[in-house]
Amino acid sequence: MKVRRLDHIALYMNDRDAAARFLTTHLGFHVVDHTERYTLVGAGGRLGKLTLFDAPQGTTPSPGEIERITIRVADPEAAATRLPGEAGEESRDGEYSFTGPEGLPLALVPGEGEFADYDLEGFALRSGSPKESARAFVEMGFSPGDDATTVKAGDYLIRLTDSTPEENGGGMLFHVGCLVDSAEDHRREAEERGLEVTDFVDGPNTLAAFIRGPEDVSVEYVEHKPTFSLT
Repeated sequence: MKVRRLDHIALYMNDRDAAARFLTTHLGFHVVDHTERYTLVGAGGRLGKLTLFDAPQGTTPSPGEIERITIRVADPEAAATRLPGEAGEESRDGEYSFTGPEGLPLALVPGEGEFADYDLEGFALRSGSPKESARAFVEMGFSPGDDATTVKAGDYLIRLTDSTPEENGGGMLFHVGCLVDSAEDHRREAEERGLEVTDFVDGPNTLAAFIRGPEDVSVEYVEHKPTFSLT
């Protein structure tokens, strides 16, 4: 199993249109794709993106296991001036934490190396056993990070933090989408390893295997078909 890079973070929202407006108005994102099922926002189709889905009926999504989603920018201080006052922006060590739509915890961090402004930098997940969860992610095809509680999906970082996930309502995190060369190969290997394959989707432009990971996180291994095209 080998993850090439993070493709998207899928989130449940009560009002995905309002969430998309916040992200496109106050951050350097645009709507990459919009369907009856989801709204895809990001700085570009082939960069890290947020996929917004309608929350299941009768649920009120909360951050749950998401401690924060980080967005890298060339000038965090300047980017922070675009945030609305109600975002509650706080500065610490060059990073600007704030509250996004429906309580989603976000942060602006300094970008390093070659990147498009407002690309995702990664995200942090709450975990009861951060080192154990990180090892499990590595076994699922993620690369080891710089320490025992961090893994990589290409240039994107996943940090495991030692804290208990919030349990108010339903969790916002739907799944983590990662680009791979072959979704079928990942489904086959997951089954051979005894991992739980929860779904396999043959879409118009993608193939995707969904596999249960640590902290009950659903990891989507997505393969782009030759017809795939996003701007």
